Amino acid sequence: MQQRDVLTLWMPDLLHPQRIAEAEEELKKLRLPALQTLLARADKFPVKPQDFYEQASYLFHQAESLPIAVCRALGDDVISRLDSAEASQYWLCVDPVQMIPDRDSLVLIPNSELAVTRQESSALVTSFNEHFAEDGIRLLLGDDTHWYLAMPQAIRLQTTVIDHVAFKPINEFYPQGSAAQYWRQLINETQMLFFNHPVNEQRRLQGMAEINSIWVWGQGQLDTTQVKLRSNAAVYAQQSFFKGMAKICQSEFNAVPLNFQNWHKSSQANEHFFVFDQMSSQLDGLQLLEWVALLQQLEKDWFAPLLQALKSGQIKEVLLDIGAQYRYHCQSTHLKRFWRMKKSLHKMH
Repeated sequence: MQQRDVLTLWMPDLLHPQRIAEAEEELKKLRLPALQTLLARADKFPVKPQDFYEQASYLFHQAESLPIAVCRALGDDVISRLDSAEASQYWLCVDPVQMIPDRDSLVLIPNSELAVTRQESSALVTSFNEHFAEDGIRLLLGDDTHWYLAMPQAIRLQTTVIDHVAFKPINEFYPQGSAAQYWRQLINETQMLFFNHPVNEQRRLQGMAEINSIWVWGQGQLDTTQVKLRSNAAVYAQQSFFKGMAKICQSEFNAVPLNFQNWHKSSQANEHFFVFDQMSSQLDGLQLLEWVALLQQLEKDWFAPLLQALKSGQIKEVLLDIGAQYRYHCQSTHLKRFWRMKKSLHKMH
């Protein structure tokens, strides 16, 4: 590694304020010297209220949020090339979900909870395309839980990111805009189509959650003139969205290494964006002591060696976004701020 290396570590919701408040007694006893040193010596900046994908674009130095569906379709190889005609179309995510009746609404269970197989996904997409053929609508299959629609022209539509709707009543989150009624009708008609589908009949027999609806979201059209190219950067993540983002920005893409020591830096990139998306998706399921154990593991695997790399000059600076109310920017020279004392994590806000 060279002196000029700059790292961004994004660990969404790791130190969420609610978790910090609930864990106050445990945090009073917890010692994470490397992380606490980094947070104490760094400059901190308030985090703007943004959804996950807006934050992703912001942290990757994009002035405008990149269109979710286009990024993800590129990552899923549904869009073959960035310079193809399909890449310039208007794209939407149309993902398989479960809708559960609840009083006067339906509650959305996201695709990540349904264990959808490739065979099931393909069968449902085929039935959808046959049913809506006269409307000129054709779903494209990405991975097992990622479906797409591509349209030649943009439409006036506002939708809600599926992460925000998950496990909530959907009444307040239906698509809005001049085309909203059509898309709401499409969702309702798809529910009727999927209800008696052999895929769901088999799932009911097996006691599995049904795949009985779709959720439309992530719409957008790529404007390449607004993209900040970052050929000197590398992205490390799991989700196909980030793979597509890297393609759009002409950056490298790799999986997140197991730990800092396993990071094999490319000779080309000197700015590195680590997205701990898989870890973040598991946080809600962690009990308090499991979460504390995760913090201790991250201290050992990432924060301690990262602090040492800053001290030695191997790394010039790091930006930590770990789900708190602030982002923390620490340069190697900041480590000389000895008057800034380490604080317990429960006092960091």
